[in-house]
Amino acid sequence: MKKKYTVGDIVLVTILVAWGLLIFYPFYNSILVSFMSQAEYMRKPFALWVSKPILVAYEEILSDSKFFYGYKSTLTIMLFRLPLAVLIECMMAYALSRKPFFMSKIINNMTVFTMYFGGGTIPTYLMIKSYGLMNSLASVVVIGLFSVYNMILIKNFFYGIPDSLEESAKLDGANDIRIFAQIYMPLAKPIIATISLFTAVAVWNEWYSAMLYISDSDKWPLQLVLREIISNATSTVKEDLSGEDLMLKETFALNVQMAAVVVTMLPIMLVYPFVQKYFMGGLTVGAVKG
Repeated sequence: MKKKYTVGDIVLVTILVAWGLLIFYPFYNSILVSFMSQAEYMRKPFALWVSKPILVAYEEILSDSKFFYGYKSTLTIMLFRLPLAVLIECMMAYALSRKPFFMSKIINNMTVFTMYFGGGTIPTYLMIKSYGLMNSLASVVVIGLFSVYNMILIKNFFYGIPDSLEESAKLDGANDIRIFAQIYMPLAKPIIATISLFTAVAVWNEWYSAMLYISDSDKWPLQLVLREIISNATSTVKEDLSGEDLMLKETFALNVQMAAVVVTMLPIMLVYPFVQKYFMGGLTVGAVKG
């Protein structure tokens, strides 16, 4: 039987479609502006299409040799930080989710305490300096290696795994390391995919720690390189140019900024569809228990 749509259904769908378009348009407009010339943007800043697309902003970004060094640094940081962060967070979550051990509650509370209170920028800087990690990618890897929030999500996911699996494995002679590696980790694929996405996005957007600890521009991650490119583009636009010269100039600050946004978010957008099926499941299951 065909479903009959009521007036309420039509109104609801109309509102949701309008809301979706309202959310999508800024993203779409960012892509359009990255292909616009200065003159076209001045005529129609809220256009629905570009009449004469140009690639000057992308050429300006990609022609900078630091851009490829930035990609290399970001991928290097992700190569080390992502697996280490996932492993450390899963190991601690497993330990805190099993039967209570000596001082387990105190350790859990101390860990959660760090979510709200930290030493601050200067003590962290002095710590990184004392370890000899200044001007190295290792400083950015270490500084974000553990996330309490991710660990709590994994711990809550582990709470949902029946204790009978662990008891059966121990009856067969398995120790905690084997139980963790061969039972809990395979079952935790949804939540691991979720926190992997969180960690990957955090690494991809990393720039502040690199700005503090890395002075060599060839080691800067991608976001810090793009920040410098945008800053240079903005300072160039602020030169004393007449109105006619500005109209003839193809690139402008917002044009370069939007091109940088597109270049930055494209890799994450390509990866997200492959982990989407795990993302919602892992996030909701991991948030069931406190």
